[in-house]
Parts: sequence; structure tokens; C-alpha cells
Amino acid sequence: MTIRIANGECVARSLQKIFPQDEILPFNEAMCEGEYCLPVYGDAFCSMRAEAYGVSLTDYLKKSPRGALRTIGRFGRAELYFDGDMFCAVNALTLLAFLEQEGYSGELWFNHIEQDASATVLSRFPLPKIGWVAAYKCIFLKKQPCKTGVALFDDALPLFFAYKQTDNELLRYARKHAEREESALLRDIMERFRPYGLSDCAAKRFIDRAKEPL
Repeated sequence: MTIRIANGECVARSLQKIFPQDEILPFNEAMCEGEYCLPVYGDAFCSMRAEAYGVSLTDYLKKSPRGALRTIGRFGRAELYFDGDMFCAVNALTLLAFLEQEGYSGELWFNHIEQDASATVLSRFPLPKIGWVAAYKCIFLKKQPCKTGVALFDDALPLFFAYKQTDNELLRYARKHAEREESALLRDIMERFRPYGLSDCAAKRFIDRAKEPL
């Protein structure tokens, strides 16, 4: 059996139409936000996720993929569908660290998709099963850059460190253009900084922060 893990609800719906016979799981996380710990999807991890999103633990667990992922060992193949931006890279790294942590032994494939929620595959390649927990520790816990050996991730993950800075290019741009109408500035930031893979909520947080006194 195959499980197909999508980078969000929209891609999951597209995949369901293409593969109606397969299990489709949206990976509803935003790992660029909040704090981090191990084990992935342990109790402390889930509490940190809920706090990062500003929701109750109960509400977080309703949308979290944790429950479905606990049965992933019954699938002989896992196909991941993520695009190549920073947001997706940190999510995929977390998912892969979980799979290694749980000793997943099935086939593991990565599908690099268009950044438009269409599930259009640009390239597909196998992934190693080990090395992800070490990369997770290095990037999230030690807050140090490291190479994963997967070029797509290694190109995107450095942006995570820029994103987490208290004064980064996103905030400076929002501050410089603070006089603009908010919806227009929101669209501009999401387009101008596409490699980050910002959601509208994430972009708005930078706009709101830019309004705060220096």
C-alpha cells in the first residue's frame, strides 16, 4: 500500500482526484513558527506546536497528522509531495525526522511539485531513510546550518535562519512600504519573497510587526 503525504489541504485534494485508491494525508504544519524539541510528535512537541499556532492542544490535535502518522508502518511506500520553498523544506525535514525516529522501513520518495497547489510533479527521486534526525537537531535545536545531501532542501533551508531573525529582509521590506494599502502589500510580499513560501497569515505577521515602534 502507498500513502501520499501532501504539503497541505489543497494539494491533498488534488492528489485525491489523481489517486482515489490511495491514502492521502495533508501535512498540516508550519514548522517555521514556534519552538522545537524531540521526539517529533511527542507530547512536548505537540504542546509547542499548539502554542506556536495560538490554539488549544485539543484543537491542534484535531488537524495534526500525528494520529495518522502513527500507523505509517503498514504502508510499504510513502510518497511526499512538497514544493521547493523554505516553508515546505522545514516541514518535509520534520516529517522525515519523524519517519526515521519511528524506524519506517518502506520505500521513500519525494515529489517536487509546482508552487500552485496543483500537485503537478516537476521531479521525483528517492530519499534516504537516515540522517534526518541529525539534521533536525542541527537546524532546529542547535540552530546551526547543515547539509542534508538533498539539493532541494539545501537550497531552501538557509532561508529558515533568515526568517527567524528578529530583523530580516521581510520585516525591512514591510517597514519600508508601510504606507501602502495592506492587501496590496500582502500580495507583494508573498510574490517578492516566493522562495520563503509565505502564507497570507505569515506575511501579515511581518506587516503587523513593521507597524510596531523601533
